[in-house]
Amino acid sequence: MTAQAGWLVEQLPRAMATDQVLHDLVSAFEQVHDTVRERIDAIEHQVDTGLASPDMLQYLGSWLGVMLEPTDPAEYRRSMVREVGKLLGWRGTRYGVEALLAAATGARVTVLDGGGVYGSNDKIPPPDPVVVVQMDHTGHLTERQVMAFLESELPLGAKVQLDVRFQQQTARGRARPPSTGDDNA
Repeated sequence: MTAQAGWLVEQLPRAMATDQVLHDLVSAFEQVHDTVRERIDAIEHQVDTGLASPDMLQYLGSWLGVMLEPTDPAEYRRSMVREVGKLLGWRGTRYGVEALLAAATGARVTVLDGGGVYGSNDKIPPPDPVVVVQMDHTGHLTERQVMAFLESELPLGAKVQLDVRFQQQTARGRARPPSTGDDNA
């Protein structure tokens, strides 16, 4: 919604409107107002992860506590900010860690820990600081990046045991058709 140019100057009393200095000062206030108003009107598009500019997406990610790599694909960065925003209330919990790590890697993730909610008559098990994280693969992340993520999401003092079922294999040699059974591949 853009206001008509001169809208604020037109509201000056006739005696003040004839003063050129006052006219110019009020015109400057009008321009500042219009610029701020346009930015406020567009804010819904800037905080929408599907429409936000890359810089705004980076800012939103940092505000939510997720560091985005500029080299990651744009849709991945948008998805991460969206997921972190949805799971903000679950951060630090088993469900939150599973969901965020699954979103970051595209892998199936299971978190096993000794935490829980106990009633006044329930027997409380001894504390166990070990959190076991099982995942199919690390996606495009390295194990070191996954461990750094886990250290930032899990409670202080938790010891992480990471179990990755399928390790990424680095390609060796050159591509060739499947063997016919007569060579030792």
